[in-house]
Amino acid sequence: MRLRIRLLLLVMSSLWRKPMSVLDESVMNFRVLPNDIDISKITNDRYIALMDLGRMDVAFRVGLLGPMFKRKTVPLATFDTIRFRYPLKVFQKYQLKTRVIWWDDSTFYFKQNFERKGRVLATGYVCATLLASSGPVSPQEILSEVGQLEKKPRKPKIVSKLIEMERMIHESQKD
Repeated sequence: MRLRIRLLLLVMSSLWRKPMSVLDESVMNFRVLPNDIDISKITNDRYIALMDLGRMDVAFRVGLLGPMFKRKTVPLATFDTIRFRYPLKVFQKYQLKTRVIWWDDSTFYFKQNFERKGRVLATGYVCATLLASSGPVSPQEILSEVGQLEKKPRKPKIVSKLIEMERMIHESQKD
């Protein structure tokens, strides 16, 4: 991860930030720094790296860090996609809003919005799993372990599309 200072700040701030439910929305405030931009706007790959921070904030505040260390699991984004609408320029303030929208037997599905002054600038979707040496850890199992026995939300239509797109890409890799 190229955002080591921001990651360190996230880890430290997670010690006093309010815990959250797995279905709550994480809101993180950022400012575009000079190392985030190419010539005039934030780079596409920086959005993906910042989305990692948003998901880590959810994991920390939901209480997954302890069980992840205990089980020796690592978070793994298995698929992500993003749609850009408006650019972010140097020194602009913005928010990253991250929410778990659904989960199945092996994967959490996240929606992540970049917003500035109430306007959605980019929307990303990420399929992520907690991977142990024995394979993926069931989201329901790990949520039960941290006392987050939330009722799984209704499956959004976008999740079916993400699953299909991930499957198509996987199939094309066999060629």
